[in-house]
Amino acid sequence: MVRSKYFDNYIFLAFSLLVIVGFVFIYSATFTYTPADPFYYVKRHFIALFIAIFAGLFGYLMPMDFWKKWAYAFFGFGIVLLILVYILPGDSTGTHRWINLGFFKFQPSEYIKFATVLFIAKYLSRKEDILKTLEPFIVISGIVFFTAVLIAFEPHKGAALFLLILTTLILFSSRANVKPLIIFIPFMIAFGTLIILTSNYAKSRLIGMLNPDPSTKEGYQAFQSLVAFVKGGPFGEGIGSGTQKLKYLPEIHTDYIFALIGEEAGIFGTFFVLALYIVILIRGVQISLSKDDIFVQTLGLGITYIITLNALFHIFVTLNLFPSTGFTLPFISYGGSSLIMNFLYIGILLRISKEPNKINFVQRI
Repeated sequence: MVRSKYFDNYIFLAFSLLVIVGFVFIYSATFTYTPADPFYYVKRHFIALFIAIFAGLFGYLMPMDFWKKWAYAFFGFGIVLLILVYILPGDSTGTHRWINLGFFKFQPSEYIKFATVLFIAKYLSRKEDILKTLEPFIVISGIVFFTAVLIAFEPHKGAALFLLILTTLILFSSRANVKPLIIFIPFMIAFGTLIILTSNYAKSRLIGMLNPDPSTKEGYQAFQSLVAFVKGGPFGEGIGSGTQKLKYLPEIHTDYIFALIGEEAGIFGTFFVLALYIVILIRGVQISLSKDDIFVQTLGLGITYIITLNALFHIFVTLNLFPSTGFTLPFISYGGSSLIMNFLYIGILLRISKEPNKINFVQRI
């Protein structure tokens, strides 16, 4: 039985405003790309939004026991997708990140974030005293490391590291024994270091962050992103008036759209966007922790962390505080896979917000 209220109004308002901001800045970023049709990218984004709305409604309408019943199946399907990208032909650069369906390109690493949260939530809710043992730490960390390795060899090193950080946050926030996590963190640092040392691509991105020199291939994007914020100042140059999007900052409609916001809307515009993500973070954590059921609590926390961590990674990249990793800004960046998954997350989070604090599930192991 769910509560009579519809959902949490704060989360709904914050995410709705982010979607509107996304349309505004996607148009601003791309209207010069296709002079014959300035709305080309906006139209494609609208089609993705149409599909995303159905994903959000699906997440909102499905009861919590649906996700609990099929959690392991969703995770298993995610592993199959990660293996499938290695079988299918890669792109022109030899990377295997996408599954091309012809009319739509899907990124399995986006889906596996959600599937991993489902797996962790289901595993932690298996039996009442499991959180007092080392079992969840051993099993979950082993499976997540295996999943992260599959993602790292696509290669998508940033997504692999993201998954490890996400898992650490979830385990810290749960009622699990946190002492083993002290061991998990050094392993995560070692994994990140290994990724950098064994990948020329990762090394170049790190060099670009440490030395944002526009005369070098590695430091060009980092430098131009910082220039966008400097040019924007407190109030920005005006929406549509930015110049970094013209030829200076590649992928500005996806990986660097926060820099465009900084240039055209200024510091106040970026603070407004950041405040919307903080609302989702605070309300998501509050709502999740108010639930007594471990599965619902963990699912809500995991979804909240996915949205806000994605935003944090993207913002850090544009501010040159983190190497460029290809993370989109949730609800704002151009990109169908990200938009659809984020709408699904919000739908589930809104569903959790209307669930009673005490939920009695029939255990389905």
